[in-house]
Amino acid sequence: MKQAFRVPTLVRSFIGTVKRRRAIIAIAAAVLITAAVVIAILYINSRIEEERRQQEAAAKIDVKENALRPPAADGMTLFLNASEVRATVVYAGARYFATSGGLIALDDSGSVKRRYATLDGLPEVDLTALAVFRDRLFIGTAASGLLSFDGEQFKSHQFVKPRATRVSVLAATPSELLIGTLDGGMFEYDGERFTRRINSATGADFSRVTALLPVESRLYIGTHNSGLYIWREAQIEHLTTSEGLPSSHVTGLAVLPSSFDEAGSLAVATDFGVAVLDESNSMKPISSQPNVTSLAVSGGHLWAGLFNGGIVDLSSDHVSTRTGERTSGADAQSESSAAGALPRSAPCAVVAEAGTLWALTSEGAFAREAGSATSRFERVAGALVSERALTASHVTALALDGQGRLWTAYFDRGIDLLAPQTGELLSHIEDDRVREVNSLAVDPGADRMAAATSRGVVLFDGRLKQSALTRERDGLASDSVAHVTFVDAGVASSVGGASGSGPSPRSSSRVMVLATAGGLTEIRDGRARSLTAFHGLASNHLYASAAGGSRLFAGSLAGLIELEGLRVVRTYKTSNSRLAHDWVVALVEAGGTLYVGTNGGGVQALLPTGEWVDFESEIGRFEVNQNAMRYDGWRLYVGTSDRGLLVYDEAARRWLRISAGLPSQSVTAIASDDQFVYLGTLNGLVRIEKRLSE
Repeated sequence: MKQAFRVPTLVRSFIGTVKRRRAIIAIAAAVLITAAVVIAILYINSRIEEERRQQEAAAKIDVKENALRPPAADGMTLFLNASEVRATVVYAGARYFATSGGLIALDDSGSVKRRYATLDGLPEVDLTALAVFRDRLFIGTAASGLLSFDGEQFKSHQFVKPRATRVSVLAATPSELLIGTLDGGMFEYDGERFTRRINSATGADFSRVTALLPVESRLYIGTHNSGLYIWREAQIEHLTTSEGLPSSHVTGLAVLPSSFDEAGSLAVATDFGVAVLDESNSMKPISSQPNVTSLAVSGGHLWAGLFNGGIVDLSSDHVSTRTGERTSGADAQSESSAAGALPRSAPCAVVAEAGTLWALTSEGAFAREAGSATSRFERVAGALVSERALTASHVTALALDGQGRLWTAYFDRGIDLLAPQTGELLSHIEDDRVREVNSLAVDPGADRMAAATSRGVVLFDGRLKQSALTRERDGLASDSVAHVTFVDAGVASSVGGASGSGPSPRSSSRVMVLATAGGLTEIRDGRARSLTAFHGLASNHLYASAAGGSRLFAGSLAGLIELEGLRVVRTYKTSNSRLAHDWVVALVEAGGTLYVGTNGGGVQALLPTGEWVDFESEIGRFEVNQNAMRYDGWRLYVGTSDRGLLVYDEAARRWLRISAGLPSQSVTAIASDDQFVYLGTLNGLVRIEKRLSE
C-alpha cells in the first residue's frame, strides 16, 4: 500500500516541476520578446532621431555677410574683357549685364553708363547670373558666391556651410530667391534668411545645378550630371536617361508655347537634344539638336541657344494638329536668319524678357523685339566689344619684349600685343599653331619670343614672323611644351639621349631648353636632343626649368630634377629632402638661390649650399600656379591659385600679400619692368605700380 501511494506522489511532483519550468520559460520568453520589442523601438526611434538630426544638419547653413567697399588701390590699373555677356535684367529703371569683365549698367540709349569691377568693390569680375528680388539686384559669381547690390553698395553673401562659391543660376519668385550653384547644390532666400529646404529633402542628392524653372507649385531643377529633379509638395522626383532624357546634362528649361500640341508641358534641353515632359512625367524627344546651351519662348516660338554659335527655332519643324500648319522652309529659313547678325562661332545663350528675345554671346549682347517686322538681331552696347582691352580673359603667360610690347597669351585665344602704358591693343595673333599657350620666353640676344604651346614651340622674330618647332619635324620630346628657357651654351650640353634634327629658325649663341609632357629637350643650332625617364628623369611630365651656374633644374610631377651636362645628377623628393611637395610647377633662379614653387606645398628656396629654406611659417602651404613666379633682382613675385599675389622682399626677408582689387585671386602669369608689375589672372590683366609692393 505504501508503494502504491508513493508513485502518484512522485508523478504529481514531476508534473509540478515541469509546469513551473514551463512557466519560467514562458516568463523568460515574454521578457525577451518585450526586451526585443523595446530594443527595436529604441533602435527605430534612434534612427528616426539620427535622420532628423541629419536632415536638420543638411538644412542648417552658415552664411557670412559683409558689406563690400572699394579697395585703396591707387596705382592699380585693370585691363579686362567685358564682351562675354552671361545675364541681363532691368533694375531700378536701368539695364544691367553680368559679364566676364564685371557688372555693366546701360543708359536709356543703350550706351554703357557705368562699369563696376573689383576697384569698385566687386570681389571678382567673372559674373554668371542676375536676378531682382526685394528691391535688390542679386549677382552670381564664378568663384565668390552670391552678391547683392542696392544701387550704391555691394554686399557679399558667402555660403560657408555647406561651402558653395560657384553660383550658376538665379530665379526669383514672389516669395523667395532661388540660388543654384555648381559646387553646393541649391539655396533659398526669403529676404531675411537663407535656407536649404529643397536640397535637404530625401532624394535631393544633387550638387551641380545648371537650370531652375519655378512653375506654379512645382520647381524644376536641371543638373550638370544627374538629370532633372522635380520639387512638388515637399517631395522630390528624379528623372534621368532611364526615363527618356537625351542626356543627364540638363542645360535649359522652358514651358512649351501654344504652337506645340504639348503646350504647357516642359521642354528640357540637354547637350544631346531636347525632350518634352508632360504632367504624368512621361518624356519624349522633340529635337535632336545637340549642344543646346539654353531655351527661351518668344513670339510663340521655342528658341535654343547653341554652344557652337547662333540660335535655332525648335518650333520651325513642329506640326501643330491644332492649326494643321507647319512652318514652311522659307519661313524657317527666315527665322533662322535671325542669327545672321550673331557671331557665327561664339557660344550663345537665349533669354526672353518683357517681349524681347536676347542672344547673349562672348562677342556681346544682341536683342530682337518679339513683334518686330525684321528677324535680325541688333547689337546692344557695342562698346562692350569695341572698347575691350583684351581679346579674352584667361591669361596664361606674360612677357615684355625688347620693343617694350607686353605679350599677353591666353589659354584659348592666342596672343595679344599691348602697349603696357596705355593698354592699347597693338596686334592679335591667333591661328592653328598659336593656341593653348602655356608660357612665353624672350631671347634678347636674338630678338625673338618663344611661345610654348600644346602644339609645339612657336618662335617670333622682331617683325612677328613665325617659325615652329614640333615633335614630328624637329624631334621634340613632345608637342605639349610647358616652358622654354634660354640658357648660355655652357650650361646645356649636347650629350644625351634620342635626338632629332631640323632647320634652325634662327641661329643663336643661346640654347633652348624645353620642359614638355614627354621629357626634356635641348635645342642647339637646330639639333634636338631629349632626356626621358629612360635616361633618369623622375618623370616625363615636366612643367618648368631654370638655369643656375653650370646646373640646370627641371620641375616635374615627381620632384625637382638637377642636371649637369644634360645628365641627371640628383632628384629632390619629399622622401629624400625637405621639398614640401613633389609636384614642382615653377622655378626661378636668383643669384645662386633657386626658388621652387609647388602645387600644394607653397614656395621654398634651395640655397647654393644645398640647404632648404621653408616659408611655411610666414605664408603657409598653397598652390603656386604653373610658371607664375618672377624675380626682378629685388623681389620675388609668386602667383597663387586662390591667394592673389605674394611678394618676397629678399633684403627685408618679409612677405607681402596683394589681393584687394585683383580681377581674380588666381594669378596665372607675371611680368615686370622698372616701374610696374603686370599680373595675368583667370579674369584679365592688372598693372600695379611697384611702390605698392614695397
